[in-house]
Amino acid sequence: MHTHHHSGNSPNVHALHAADLHDNDEIRRVFGATPIYILRQSYGHGFAPGMPGDVTLAQAMDHIDNASLNLLARRLAHRDADDLNRM
Repeated sequence: MHTHHHSGNSPNVHALHAADLHDNDEIRRVFGATPIYILRQSYGHGFAPGMPGDVTLAQAMDHIDNASLNLLARRLAHRDADDLNRM
C-alpha cells in the first residue's frame, strides 16, 4: 500500500477558503443589487449560466459558477489597483 505524505509547502486550504469568502463578501457588497441581465451586458451571455436575468447577484450568489465569480473578483482587483494608482 502506497501512502502519500504531504509536504509542509502545501497550501493552507482554510486560508484559501477564507480569502474566497472575503472576495465573495466584497463581490456581494459591490455588485449584489445588480440584476444578472445587467452583468451579462458587461461580461457576456455566458455569465451566470442558468440564472434568470431578473434576479440580483445577491439573490443568485450561492448558485453562480466560479468562472462568473472570478470575472467579478478580477474586476474588483483592477478597481483596487486603479484606486492605488490614483494616490
